[in-house]
Amino acid sequence: MLLLRRAGSVLSRVASFARERGLLDVVASCARWARDWLRGRPGRGRDHGSFEWEGRDVPYFVHDYHYTWLNERAVEVPLALEVLERRPSASVLEIGNVLGHYVPVDHTVVDKYETAPGVLNQDVADLDLGRRFDLVLAISTLEHVGLDEDVLDEDKPVRAVERLRAHVAPGGLLWVTHPVGYNPALDARFRDGTLGTTRMRALLREPTRNVWREVPPDDVWSTPYDRLLYTAHAVLVAEFDAP
Repeated sequence: MLLLRRAGSVLSRVASFARERGLLDVVASCARWARDWLRGRPGRGRDHGSFEWEGRDVPYFVHDYHYTWLNERAVEVPLALEVLERRPSASVLEIGNVLGHYVPVDHTVVDKYETAPGVLNQDVADLDLGRRFDLVLAISTLEHVGLDEDVLDEDKPVRAVERLRAHVAPGGLLWVTHPVGYNPALDARFRDGTLGTTRMRALLREPTRNVWREVPPDDVWSTPYDRLLYTAHAVLVAEFDAP
């Protein structure tokens, strides 16, 4: 029964986008997805390539969970793991239960909705853990705040960032990835400087392949999010120093 409901949901979404984008475009997108899913599955000893970041090559992250070889997790996860590796003794807070699906974690995780061992179910916009952390991470999570909730609130992500910065210890770092196009209101806040980022860089995906390259942030603002396949075609990597 669950499988039938999921199949019905997929078919309904495909039909909706076929009306919006045209049947041939949607069929071609789905066919490419299926082809790339088959080609890219994790295999022992297989080289899945790399992307250039800050002048060096970083291997794509390939994992069965959410098929990372087909979406932005291929670049977000390895960059987040590098940030963790650079701060081996840091106290860490992760917003959104992401990394634990891919690697063992022993840091604090807050996720409003996902129920899992060790995960605190709290709203990030009201977060007050009573302590500060050397590193706060949010991997493609803040775009859902105030958007994929019962009450729409375009200002809620701003309050969430303020609460996260309040949890950063002196000399610490708030590190965020953001899929461009998913939440246009939040895109605008990144673009106009409202959020107070210290550094901001970007990655752009090739139109029909999960191949990424680093580009200036100004090159990605008009990049649409693919809601048919739930895939970003541009990702911001933003850093905030402690207030």
